[in-house]
Amino acid sequence: MAEPLATLVLETSFRVPGLGVLAVPTGPTAAGLAAYALHTALAVTLLVEGQPPVALTGTIEELTRDGQPPRRALLLDFDPGGPLPGSARLQLEAILPSLL
Repeated sequence: MAEPLATLVLETSFRVPGLGVLAVPTGPTAAGLAAYALHTALAVTLLVEGQPPVALTGTIEELTRDGQPPRRALLLDFDPGGPLPGSARLQLEAILPSLL
């Protein structure tokens, strides 16, 4: 099995109705997203302690909030039925070909 491109630690997440879950990594691990252009599609593995790994597709997005600089986040094509646990990790496995 190949080494992941990067491993991110989740800071927070929230559901985006009709799109999936926006996963915001912690500051130090978020740098792993800066290497990719916005909307790059990635194969991602969601790792939550005590649960089996979940293979997902995600895209690099930008999150802006009032009075804060823009941050990179992953929009996951996934609906866990609620927020992801704060201890979750996201492994970036591979860049996927563009579907556009």
